[in-house]
Amino acid sequence: MRQLNPALDPQTALADWSTATSANADPWTHYTCKLVTPLYGGGVRAAEVDTAMPIRAAGIRGQLRFWWRIANGPFASSAEMFQREVAIWGGIGNKNPVASKVAVRIDRITGQTHPEPAFIYQSNPNKPGELKTMPDAADWIDSYALFPARGELTKDKRAAEVPPHKLIRAGLGFRLGVRDADLTAAQRAEVTAALRWWASFGGVGARTRRGLGAVQVSNLPLVTAEEVAQRGGQLCVRAVEKTAELAWKMSVTRLRDFRQGIDLGRDPRSPGSESPAGRSRWPEPDIIRHQTRRHSHGHQPTHPVTTVYPRAAFGLPIVFHFKDENKGEPPQQLLVPDMGDRKGDRMASQLILRPYWDGKNWRPAALLLPGWEAALTVRAGFGDGTFKRAWPTAPAERQQLAAQIEPMQKRGDDPLTAFLHYFEER
Repeated sequence: MRQLNPALDPQTALADWSTATSANADPWTHYTCKLVTPLYGGGVRAAEVDTAMPIRAAGIRGQLRFWWRIANGPFASSAEMFQREVAIWGGIGNKNPVASKVAVRIDRITGQTHPEPAFIYQSNPNKPGELKTMPDAADWIDSYALFPARGELTKDKRAAEVPPHKLIRAGLGFRLGVRDADLTAAQRAEVTAALRWWASFGGVGARTRRGLGAVQVSNLPLVTAEEVAQRGGQLCVRAVEKTAELAWKMSVTRLRDFRQGIDLGRDPRSPGSESPAGRSRWPEPDIIRHQTRRHSHGHQPTHPVTTVYPRAAFGLPIVFHFKDENKGEPPQQLLVPDMGDRKGDRMASQLILRPYWDGKNWRPAALLLPGWEAALTVRAGFGDGTFKRAWPTAPAERQQLAAQIEPMQKRGDDPLTAFLHYFEER
């Protein structure tokens, strides 16, 4: 009788096959992604789309590293965060550089990759040869979220010195691959959490905190309001909109109206005035008039609040342009943060506006990042070396000031909380 070859034993063969399969298994986890709002920038040059590589793996990996800190904090100390972060994402360790254990790649890009202008300058019918000061926005963008993309006219307004920037429309598809096989199970769970927060609130390209470059990831559950609260943030959503684009535009519109809307952020237009709106109900313009001792006829500073910059809490810098500079108003001013010994004049907004997928529908969403309270006490000023806190810390003083700033009245005792209450109003 023939003897069974030990090498062909079924159990042995199965074990060998399992070992070989595990060794040769694809180490990449893939996620199907779709751009649901326009893509702005993201290329090698600032504010430019790279048509050859519109979605950059390096940019997403940087975003994931940021969201890892949010998703897995708060940490016991900055030293603990640093050690855990370097162990996963790489960096300069205690002694030598440490390589990242997370790799990211992009493939299978589908859809329109040709960028289009977000704005178009039109001829001024009242001044032949000149262009209108404000360009017309494309109907697929939100102009308030994209003011940096407007470009600039020459002084004689006869041409665009800086052409309007170009964006890629929503609808672009791509596959995101993530490899983290060298991590422990606990570390891989942390990376997955970062992916979920990125998919829920991040994006690709520039100005993601104002909803540009938002993505929908088909096989990742989104972060809930309860999870956000556990990390120390706040998530508010509004009623369902028909599309992601409408949800995005509504979220940005709520901020625009809170800061500049007629009968909310600004007074109505005065009778006989050519301006589309009246004076701001926020204190910063009158503070500038006080500091510069300049104002046009009928625009004497009257706001009762003179010691704080509440809108600094939404991010810096802020440009204050007075349209009647040639009639006595102050020249353009730039409100910047006090960075101390650090270089730079920017403070990223702690408020994120974007469309939010609840599993069935798109909703406008506003997120205050964990640790958002620090934005209230940033020191800000106009570059003359004089800085003051954006908002006080004493509860009684906060309540008193909020009662004197009309957009905040009965909504909250700090600017960001007041905005969230307004955001949810119907």
